[in-house]
Amino acid sequence: MRVLSLYLGRLFLARFALLLFALLAVTISYELTERGDNVLFASDGDLSALPRYALLRLPDYCAQLLPIAALLAAILTLGELARHHELEVIWTTGISPMRLIGGLLPISILLVGAQFSINNWAIPPAMDELRGMGLDLFERRSIGDDSGAVWLRSGNDVLRIPTESAQSGRLRNVILFRRDESGTLLEQFVAQRAEPRGEGWALLEVERYSAETKLRRSEPESYWEGRIDLDQLARLAVDPSELSLGEIRTMIATEAYGQRGSEIYRTWLHHRIVSAFTPFLMIGLVISLAQFLRGRGTFTWVLIFALGVSFAFLVFAKMVLAMGEVGLLPPWLAAWAPPLILVSLIGSLLVFRESGKPVPVPVEAGPKD
Repeated sequence: MRVLSLYLGRLFLARFALLLFALLAVTISYELTERGDNVLFASDGDLSALPRYALLRLPDYCAQLLPIAALLAAILTLGELARHHELEVIWTTGISPMRLIGGLLPISILLVGAQFSINNWAIPPAMDELRGMGLDLFERRSIGDDSGAVWLRSGNDVLRIPTESAQSGRLRNVILFRRDESGTLLEQFVAQRAEPRGEGWALLEVERYSAETKLRRSEPESYWEGRIDLDQLARLAVDPSELSLGEIRTMIATEAYGQRGSEIYRTWLHHRIVSAFTPFLMIGLVISLAQFLRGRGTFTWVLIFALGVSFAFLVFAKMVLAMGEVGLLPPWLAAWAPPLILVSLIGSLLVFRESGKPVPVPVEAGPKD
C-alpha cells in the first residue's frame, strides 16, 4: 500500500501543480485585462504596479482555485489509471476506496494546511496592500453616520466619537452615555480628549451629567472601564473574508462595538475553519466515484457527476453562508451543513462499495452481431 500511495501521490501532485498553475495564469491574465486601466490610473501610470497587483491578487485566486484544481487533478489521475486498467487491478487486489483515501491522506492534509494558511495569513495582508493602492475589491462599509460621528458600544455603554478621530486613532470631543442593563441612561460624559489607560480609558476635561440628580459638574479626569480598540475600528469596514481568524475572534468578543451584528463574524469563524477541508472533500468525492470507472465510456459519466456535485456543493455553501451572515441560520449550521451533506454522500458511496453490491455502470456500446 505504501508503494501505491507514493505512486498515486506522484501522479496527483504533478497534475495538481499543472492545473493550478494554468488556472491561475488564465485568471490573473483576465483580471489584468479587466482592471489594468484602473491599476495604472491608481498608480499614476506606473507600469510596475501591474505585476505588483497580480502578485497581491494571487492569494485570493489561489484560495478559490485550489479546491477546483484538487478535484480536476483527482479526476485525471484516476481516469488515467482506469484507462490503463490499473484501477481494476487495484480493486481486484482487495484495496477499497476507503483505503485509497487513506493512502492520499498525507497529500490531503498538506492541501488542507495550504488552504487554511492562504485564507488566514496570505489574503488579509494582501488585501490591506490593495487597499493601500486604492484598489478595494469590496465596497467598504462606512463606520460613521451622516453627521460625521461613529457610535460604538462597549457592554451597556455607548460612545460617540467624530469619524476623523476614529480614523486618526486619537479620541477628541468624546460623548459617553453610561446605561444600566435595561438601557436606561445613568450618566453622560462630554470629554475633550480620551486616552487609553490600563484596561479602560481616561476621559480628560470632562463635563459630567447625572440623569438621576439632573446635576452637571466639571472634572479634570474621569476613568471609564470600557473596551475600545482603536486599531480594530478600521477593520469594521473590511469584509470578513479579508480578516484573519484572530481579528474575527476580536470582533466577536467586542460584538463589533455595536457596528455590525455578531452573526456575520460567528459565521465566518466557523467557515474559515471548515472551508480548509474543501480540497480533501473534493479528493474523497472523486475516489468514492472511482469504483464506477470501467473504461472510457464510464469516465465521462463520472466526470459529469463529480463536476455537478462539486458545483452544487460550492453554490449551496455560498447560499447558506449568506443566510448565516444575516442571521437566518445559526452560524455553525450555515458553515458546517454543506460539508456534512457532502461527507454523507461520500460515505454512502463508500458504504455502497463495502456492502458488496454490484456497481451499476453504463454499458459501453459494442459491435453488433
